Amino acid sequence: MNIFSTYNGMLLLFIVMITCCNIGFNHGCMDEERTALQEITESMGYGHDSYEFSYRSRFFDDCCRWEGVHCSPTNSQVIEIYFYFIKEDSEEQWFLDMSLFSKLKQLQALHLVGNNIGGLDNPDAICELANLQRLDLSIISIEEEVPPCWGNMPSLRTLDLSKNEFRGNLTSILANISKNIEVIDLSHNLFEGFVPFSILANLSNLKHLGLSYNYHLQVETEDPIWHPSFQVQHLLLADCNLNHQSGQGIPRFLSTQYNLQTLDLSSNSLVGNFPTWLLQNVSSVLSLRSNCFVGQFPEHLQSTLSTLDISDNRFDGHLPLHFDLILPQLFEFNASSNQFSGNIPLSVGELKHLERVDLSNNRLSGPVPVGLTQNSPLWYLNLSNNSLEGEPLAVNCNMPKLHWLLLHNNHFVGEFPACLSNSLSLRLIDVRHNDLLGTISSLSVLMQLGAFLVGGNQISGHLPKELCEMQMLQFLDFSNNRFSGNIPPCLHKSLVWKNKTQANSWVPIDFTTKGISRLYQGIPLTLMTGIDFSVNTLVGAIPQAIGELSELHSLNLSNNHLTGHIPTSFKELNNLESLDLSHNNLTGHIPPEISQMNTLSKFSVAFNNLRGSIPSSTQFSTFSESDFEGNPELCGEPLQRKCSGNDDDDDGRKENPSEKAVEGVFDKPLIFYSFVFISYSLGFWGFIAPLYISTKWRRKYFATIDRWIEHLFYIKFFKLGT
Repeated sequence: MNIFSTYNGMLLLFIVMITCCNIGFNHGCMDEERTALQEITESMGYGHDSYEFSYRSRFFDDCCRWEGVHCSPTNSQVIEIYFYFIKEDSEEQWFLDMSLFSKLKQLQALHLVGNNIGGLDNPDAICELANLQRLDLSIISIEEEVPPCWGNMPSLRTLDLSKNEFRGNLTSILANISKNIEVIDLSHNLFEGFVPFSILANLSNLKHLGLSYNYHLQVETEDPIWHPSFQVQHLLLADCNLNHQSGQGIPRFLSTQYNLQTLDLSSNSLVGNFPTWLLQNVSSVLSLRSNCFVGQFPEHLQSTLSTLDISDNRFDGHLPLHFDLILPQLFEFNASSNQFSGNIPLSVGELKHLERVDLSNNRLSGPVPVGLTQNSPLWYLNLSNNSLEGEPLAVNCNMPKLHWLLLHNNHFVGEFPACLSNSLSLRLIDVRHNDLLGTISSLSVLMQLGAFLVGGNQISGHLPKELCEMQMLQFLDFSNNRFSGNIPPCLHKSLVWKNKTQANSWVPIDFTTKGISRLYQGIPLTLMTGIDFSVNTLVGAIPQAIGELSELHSLNLSNNHLTGHIPTSFKELNNLESLDLSHNNLTGHIPPEISQMNTLSKFSVAFNNLRGSIPSSTQFSTFSESDFEGNPELCGEPLQRKCSGNDDDDDGRKENPSEKAVEGVFDKPLIFYSFVFISYSLGFWGFIAPLYISTKWRRKYFATIDRWIEHLFYIKFFKLGT
């Protein structure tokens, strides 16, 4: 009996195992859903030799095992799709038929984040998905109107359409949105319309709302009067014309929101005193950037904020003395572009978690707190455009994580901070327009450095040889200093100046080119490159190797003591827009090849010792006389000095080094007249001496003279007379 029971039990277990295998492996996903998914992935444009095609081929029958597809463990129906950044960089856009997703009846989550989608066919079709809870179409480069039904799908809890160019009236979408909604993020789009917050009053589950950077929206929280049923955690209302109809004040309902973790009210021109109470109502991230708030920083409170941005307002007064007690958890602090004065509190250096500090564009004075730069976790430090004094950084500073250092336009003295050799991740150094002295002689090779800006100081010595090994350099400004010696011939090693390599700085950079100081940011920053060694005492010839920097856009070597010829290799600078070689001691001709540089819009060789005719070309015809003046032996348009035939011939041939040496010698007046005198003397005495020494030669000479006189007399009086 026991044996029979054991046998039945084993048989039952075997049947269960077979059943599970049939359900979990043999059956796979449903045919209709597999066909729909196959059409979706094929619409992406993958060929048979692609990785994605080969991956799907191995598990062709079971779409539940395809990458980004999740199925229910009970019935193998598709319930989640995560197609992240599949068509991100593709040149061909993805035109997607949304009706294919409507065939996935049990779909609960649809994420198509970061794909280059050119258009959506049948966008209303997904509104049939009664079980859809999460719809994320962020960063898909789309330009279409949003169907109103996307918001009122009955099960919808998350709607994320951020960072696109969706358009349409947002009021009609939000007025009918699902009552179960928890997350709404419509930031960075082109929505328009008047949005009163009262239409959101009954969304009791709302935790996240993002309407930022919809420039045509008008968001109103004060009128009509309403009472929220939600406790929002993340509220993003930057640059959406907030409360412009009710006095541009801070939304009053925020005083009843006790779970706020993130609040962004930036760029709304809000007015009023420093909103002290917000520092306590918001627990993590608070941004009040680019408004019109006034007043002083509060001193008697304690906040748990990790990020505080109050930049670009009208706050004044001193920063609190016990800053570390007010914001002990601070990770990022931006108080730039205000009117704060006084010293930077020493207590700022006591903030152990502080990694990003921006106090630029204020009226701060005094020294930089030593604690701020010693064993510091800082990766961004911007103290520019103040009146700070003393040494820029402590002698023993140590900031191993530092990426961006901006200290320009202050009154710093002393030497260039040698301790920056410990910051091997540096991408930008800007200490321009201070009073720094000494040399830059002990700097490490900073392989990630993209901008090295020290112009407008009194730094001397040779240009650092380490520059040649910094292959990511994009901007180099050593102008208006006292650098001497030669230009390093090895600068051609830079990958950015030589090849099309992506720049590595997101910080805007101010750089002077074409005689104008320009602020480069965004896409222009990624394209611009430049070298400025002007106003120093550099000597020697311009290295031929600079001609290899084919991606260089601006080169300024003016106001030095450079000699030699303009390198003919400059013709290879195919992207050069500005070339300034003025106020040097350059000689020779202007290479005709340079006149064919079609990208060149600013060119100056004024006040050198150049000669010959100015090359004629369409490009050179756009330059003015001032670009060539101060070269006495230079001729041709646009100068008033016309060229002679010799100038034209001379300009058309290559110079012979020996001829140049001879010409250079005889061009000196003393040597020229000495040569004439010696030649005359040799000629005279070479003729007179033999007559004086030899009587026979003297008799023959005078006899010959007498015969010539008689012959001429005979011709004149006898032949001409007859």
